[in-house]
Order: sequence, then structure tokens, then C-alpha cells
Amino acid sequence: MKLSIIYWSLFAIHFFLSACSNQGGVPNVSSSPVEEPAPISAITSPPSTTLQKLTYKIGPFSLKAGQNAQTMWESPGSINFQTDEPLWIVSFETAVEDADGGELPNKFLHLAMLTNRSEANPLCTEKETANPFFAATAATGNIKLPENSGYAVLKDDELDAEVVLKNPTAQEFDDVYFKFTLTAVPMMAARNFQDVMPLFLEIDPCNHAPIIVAPKEFVKKSSTFTVPEDGLLTAAYGLLQDYGVEVSLSAKDQPTPVFEAKAELSSDHKIISLPSFEDPAGIPLFAGDEISLNVAYDNRSEQWHDGATGAIMAYVTRPERDAKPATKKETAITANNVQKMLLK
Repeated sequence: MKLSIIYWSLFAIHFFLSACSNQGGVPNVSSSPVEEPAPISAITSPPSTTLQKLTYKIGPFSLKAGQNAQTMWESPGSINFQTDEPLWIVSFETAVEDADGGELPNKFLHLAMLTNRSEANPLCTEKETANPFFAATAATGNIKLPENSGYAVLKDDELDAEVVLKNPTAQEFDDVYFKFTLTAVPMMAARNFQDVMPLFLEIDPCNHAPIIVAPKEFVKKSSTFTVPEDGLLTAAYGLLQDYGVEVSLSAKDQPTPVFEAKAELSSDHKIISLPSFEDPAGIPLFAGDEISLNVAYDNRSEQWHDGATGAIMAYVTRPERDAKPATKKETAITANNVQKMLLK
């Protein structure tokens, strides 16, 4: 009688477990449907103690034949994102892709900008705005910071990415994506990294308004800024569009520009290349000094060029300091301070 009770008890337990596995157990991954990616998505690499590649996509977009940048200027493609851990960001790469992942010519990119809403833009004195830390046009190319230096991104930092695309061809394109990749080093794994201060020097640093160039017009624009803190200018990248002639950075009382990017132009004044600047030794800049951005455009066409960008994405390596880091991220936070805070 006891054996019969045990047998039926085991049978009941087996039946209950079988029913649970059929109704609420772990699904068979191989037969589960694969969800379609969201129209705007972020793809990040898993945590690592070495270099990480964090890739994000914004899209899809439909670009009509001949579509200019003004179509997307008021409503750019955008995403908001955060990182899973504190990182040193060391490079920024951009690409425009079709629906199949094939790369389209970089001339489809008008302007891409990454900003940190947890950090104020030190060049905007009229109001508090998010600080741009990477920006590029088609002529800028990829941005790479000097070796053993990076831009500090903390886990709680609120980051934004915005992009404006255009289509200078006679063909319409559907399902176009903007892709950008950040190369990063986890702060917990990094040692002796130097902290860089990004400075996005542009004619309108608060609103990022474009330059308007009339047909057949040569235009020069300039804007003056106050250096927010001491440091060494170690990298700089120019941002221009077609018909852009040059962009330069000059310091007060200096006879020659600190950085000058003269565009190599085709016969129809389209930009072929734009030089960048990198010097690990750096050019000294001191808090309170005046620096000036100078931009020149030569619009040889019969069309208005009303979405022109003239800017410099500059990186200033901060000197080492022993000051106690603030609890809220500010522009004065330094590399060693961040690492000390993490390792406490």
C-alpha cells in the first residue's frame, strides 16, 4: 500500500512539472521569433576590460532625390542614451548605410553631433546648454583623440545624438540609417589616462544656427570666445560643407593661427579633404585668454546655401590637479580625480 502511494505521488509530481514546462518554462530559443529592430536603435558591445566598440544606429530615413539639409534641420534624427559603466571615449566614427547595411557615400552626412546634457557648454554664456563632445560633417572624417587620452563619460551622464542628412543625388533612397561608433576604455581598467575638455567652437554656440550664404557670395564669419580653463590644445577637427574655403582658430596677439584647416576643393568647389590637427605635446591655452574662430565660404553656385556649418571640434588636455572632485559632473573634473573617485 505504501509503495502504491509513493508511485502515484511521483506520477503526480512528474505530471505537474511537465505541465509547467509546457506553459511557463524557459522557451526554446531556437524556435522563438526574432523581433524586428526598433526604428531607432542602439547596439552596444558587452562589458569588457579592454577596448569597447559601442555602435548606435538612427533611422530609418527616406531621402528624396535632391533633398537638402534644411528638410531635416528643424527635426533631426536623434537618440538619447547612457553607458553601462564609466568610460573614456577615445574615438568617434560615422557612416551612412542603406537598408541592407551597405555604406553610402559620406556626402549624405550634413552634420552629426553628440552632446552631454549632464555637462554645461562652457562656450555658451547666454544660457545653460548641453556640451557637444563630438561633431562631424562629411568633410570632417573620423575623430580620434591622442593616445592615452579620452573624454570622460560617467554612468549617469545623459547623452544625446542628433543627425541631419541630405541627398545630393538624383536618386531617391529609402530606409537610410546613420551609424556611429564610439571606441571606449572602461575607467576601472584604465590607468594614467589624460582627461580632455571638448570645445565646440562655432558662430552660434548656444543654438547651433547654420551660416547662410547667398548665391555667388563670398562670406567671412568670426566669433570670439574666452578659454574656460588652462590646458593644452592637443587635437582639432574642422567642420565645413561644400563651398567652404577654410576654418581657423587664432589666439589674441598671435601672428599665425593656432589651427588652420584649408579645404582641398574640386573644380566645382566641393570639398575633397579637410586637414585636422593633433599634437600630443599640445599648444598652451590659459583660462581667461581670448580665442577666435574664423570661417570662410565661397558659394559659386546659383543656389542659396542656407545650412552651412563653420566650426572646429577642439580637444584641450587638462593639467593634473589634486582638487577634490565635485559630486555633480562639471567641466573642471579631471582624469585622475575621476579614477580616484571610482577606486575609493
